[in-house]
Amino acid sequence: MNYLLNIVGPLAKAEIRSAKDSAARLGVRVAGYVVAGGVASIGLVFLAIAGYLGLARRIPAPDAALIVAAVALLLAAAIGVGVWAITQRKAVRIQNQRSAAAAATAAELQLLQAELELALHKNAKAGTLGMLAAGVALGASPALRRDATGLLRDLLRQMR
Repeated sequence: MNYLLNIVGPLAKAEIRSAKDSAARLGVRVAGYVVAGGVASIGLVFLAIAGYLGLARRIPAPDAALIVAAVALLLAAAIGVGVWAITQRKAVRIQNQRSAAAAATAAELQLLQAELELALHKNAKAGTLGMLAAGVALGASPALRRDATGLLRDLLRQMR
């Protein structure tokens, strides 16, 4: 059990720290993108108005509006395709990283299981009696069960 806590504790702390940092960076990025998008939208609206007014001087107004709208829709489609391609690439990379992490965790757990099985095979009687005694004690004593739960809760808090 100590071996498991020595391995999982630091990994869990690092994962939680990484998640907090990642969430903070994501919040800053989203806020920046929202502000930049708002400013860019205002600029694009004025650019479209200027394009429309410039074209309306040379060709009929409905034709100018149609040209400006077609350019805006083509630009929106190009941006949409670009964003989709970027997010697809990132999604595949993230999935590959998750698969590698899951495989590493499974391998580590298999090693731990093998060590525990070996220890139990060497000390089968003592291990069985110890687990039986712990189970009976926890099942019979609400105070011991409460203390064990508190100990586990404290251990989890320390890992944060």
